[in-house]
Amino acid sequence: MNRREFITGAAAAGVVLASGKVYAGEDKSEPMRLNSKDNPTELEQKHVPLIEAPDKAKAGQWIDVKVKVGFMKDHPSTPEHWITYVKLLADDKEIAKAEYPVGGIVSSSAVFKIKLDKTVKLEVVEHCNLHGTWISESVKVDVS
Repeated sequence: MNRREFITGAAAAGVVLASGKVYAGEDKSEPMRLNSKDNPTELEQKHVPLIEAPDKAKAGQWIDVKVKVGFMKDHPSTPEHWITYVKLLADDKEIAKAEYPVGGIVSSSAVFKIKLDKTVKLEVVEHCNLHGTWISESVKVDVS
């Protein structure tokens, strides 16, 4: 790399950092969980996902699974602070994913229409560009 390429690259990196729009990619660490339902922290209130799903379903029947990031308070969606993705897991396997654009222009909620052939444990994993990866409490859907 010559001097000009180095200076150009360094200047571009400085502009990205100064803009505050640095994209934090997928966090490879273990997702954070709710420590105490009775006394959740401010971060937990806004980052632990909430799942709304029926308790029961018929095998092969389409059901709606609603996801909201922030089980007590809505997660902010701003140019500086946004959700990058929401993944729906069934028995620890990813079955659906919603990705959100940089900059918080989309609400951090989703509805997944799924069909199941057996009873499953549903969980949601979400990633915040500032506060990392969080996982919901599990929800069981009995399938008959």
